[in-house]
Amino acid sequence: MLNAAQQMAEKIFSQHEINDQMLHACELAIEAQNLPRVGKVFSSEVALILAGLKLDKDTLIAALLSDINLEPFYPIEQLRESFSDNIANLVQGIRKLNQFKDLHSKIETNEVQNERLRQMLLAMTSDIRIMIVKLAYRVARMRNLKMEDDESRFQVATETQLIFAPLANRLGMAQLKWELEDLSFRYLHPETYKSIAKQLDSKRIGREAYIQEVIALFEKQMQESEIPYQISGRPKHIYSIWKKMTKKQLPIDELYDLRAIRIYVETVSQCYEVLGMIHSRWNYVKSEFDDYIASPKENGYQSIHTVIYGPENKTVEIQIRTHEMHYTSEYGVAAHWKYKEGGKNIDASLEQSINIVRQMLEYNDDPDLLNQISTELLSEHIYVMTPTNDIITLSVGSTALDFAYQIHTNLGHGCRGAKINGKIMPLTTQLQTGDKVEVLAVKNGGPNRNWLNPNLGYLGNARSRAKVRTWFNHQNKEANIDAGEALLNKEIKRLHLEKVDYKALYQKFHVNNKEQFFEAIGKGQINERQLASALQKQLQPKPVMPQRPLFDLDKVAEKPNGQQPVFVVGSPTLKTHLAPCCEPHEGDDIVGYVTRGRGVTVHKSECPNILNLTHEELQRIIEVDWFGIDKPIMTYTAQIDLLAFDRKGLLRDVMNCLTQNDINLTASNTLTDPHERTVTMHLTVELDETIDLGNLLDKIEQIKNVESASILTQPT
Repeated sequence: MLNAAQQMAEKIFSQHEINDQMLHACELAIEAQNLPRVGKVFSSEVALILAGLKLDKDTLIAALLSDINLEPFYPIEQLRESFSDNIANLVQGIRKLNQFKDLHSKIETNEVQNERLRQMLLAMTSDIRIMIVKLAYRVARMRNLKMEDDESRFQVATETQLIFAPLANRLGMAQLKWELEDLSFRYLHPETYKSIAKQLDSKRIGREAYIQEVIALFEKQMQESEIPYQISGRPKHIYSIWKKMTKKQLPIDELYDLRAIRIYVETVSQCYEVLGMIHSRWNYVKSEFDDYIASPKENGYQSIHTVIYGPENKTVEIQIRTHEMHYTSEYGVAAHWKYKEGGKNIDASLEQSINIVRQMLEYNDDPDLLNQISTELLSEHIYVMTPTNDIITLSVGSTALDFAYQIHTNLGHGCRGAKINGKIMPLTTQLQTGDKVEVLAVKNGGPNRNWLNPNLGYLGNARSRAKVRTWFNHQNKEANIDAGEALLNKEIKRLHLEKVDYKALYQKFHVNNKEQFFEAIGKGQINERQLASALQKQLQPKPVMPQRPLFDLDKVAEKPNGQQPVFVVGSPTLKTHLAPCCEPHEGDDIVGYVTRGRGVTVHKSECPNILNLTHEELQRIIEVDWFGIDKPIMTYTAQIDLLAFDRKGLLRDVMNCLTQNDINLTASNTLTDPHERTVTMHLTVELDETIDLGNLLDKIEQIKNVESASILTQPT
């Protein structure tokens, strides 16, 4: 006789060759069943639901191991050792979603919040298979919902109907979708559910058998025609019937699409040929005929719809379309789920990655292919929550301060701190999807001018920076002039600049005098990165030695005819184009910015658009150079002077900062005052002319306990 684990494995892994890992996973799932029940669902129930969905063996094993009862006894690292990295990562993602309880009570009425919540749950999912397992957990929960109290039934059923069923639809998991919809409808509208169930002329099993009977008749007719085809069919479930009755204001006996079949062919002409074959054999309802091939819907949807009287004189809806039309309806602008949900506020990157996996699930016969290719979900946004569980959409790279400005401009101005997931964190902390953020603010507060310094990373998007600049623009003119002068003097002191060429600065920033110059700095129209970059141009460091460029320019002495005048260092064949904003000319100092889909845009190094980039955007800066110009990079020595309060690890952190910025340290002198507990460091370093000195000093000053840093480019 087979033991329990073997019996479970044969049910769950029927499409796979059973191995020791599968048996071990089943043993642990059985162990979970024998522990005091913590969750509402056992993982073995979930794995059985997933068994028929063509999923790979790793996902099924991970589903078995994700039982909440096992968490205290089997940490992720132990599962990693016993199974694999892939399985452990899946379990970790499933546990994360299963622990996510913050679905709020506002979802009944706020569709914008509903869509943000769906996208947040998807964006929290590192692998789409994790969300499929989560949906199976919800199906199992709904099957057991009769065991819970009335309040829990209503809350769980509402979440299921508005959040999880649409997610199942979006992922193409039709079997999970209809069960989630029907079960939630059963608890939210019990009397209506019972009424419709009684009016149906047969149970679902009987209706499915009827559909298969009709498909068999059609297949025989199609085989006789020798037209290449595919057929699928489904009986409409109770929730869908209710929605159609409500929308059309019709009783159930006047609905013609309770049973539906789709026929897929190769060409448009074959669509009409199949239509003629069907109408020649079966009577049809003339009022229900729609030709969306000749007259497509506004969203591009194409198909032929007709309703026939099938065996036993029951109506059956027939849809005829080409494979290309089906692809467009499922994955293109005419996608069925967009039509059902309105299709608004869709995250394009997230939608694209979902579509890839949907197609694999639909058309692939090898479930383990999911293990061999990326099933990662990519999102162009992050989704974070307020303390009251409203969901806010932000761009990737946004900080806690950006979150405050997204909520309300005045909240951003008064922001002085933030709690992220219950812990006080720096305002520069970049947020992740699923974070809960609480802003700590003062009344009638104003922003700090440091927030406009891109090097410090306070703000990750342009909208927030614009709000800060607007605030400073409305301040007293004299206050802005004083603040601007103070910021200028600070940068002059940090760079040890002995003489300032104000005329060159006025020309660069398009001002006429000191007053205008100081006011522009004070208003944030000139930020600290721009100011430091301009002042750095006035330094005249003594060169130590020339270095050859990183790319051998001898191989590209002249630009090829008809090609761009600039090449990417190390990859000269990449497409580049000159930025229209600063119009760089041959010989200018330039940098490249990697765009999305348009190659590399070449800007002047001091272009305002480059100097205003966020910390996240700076990661897309690459080195470029002009064809035919063999300009060596000059290096020089400099001394960094640093004042800090003493602590353990201070010198190590300073060294790490220099290393991360590719700075070579040649000598150091550290003086400690034990009474004041302060440290003065004099660090001799090698720099090259491409180093952004203002950015380097800002990074050093961000090190814990560092009070100030300055640089002398010609140390004596």
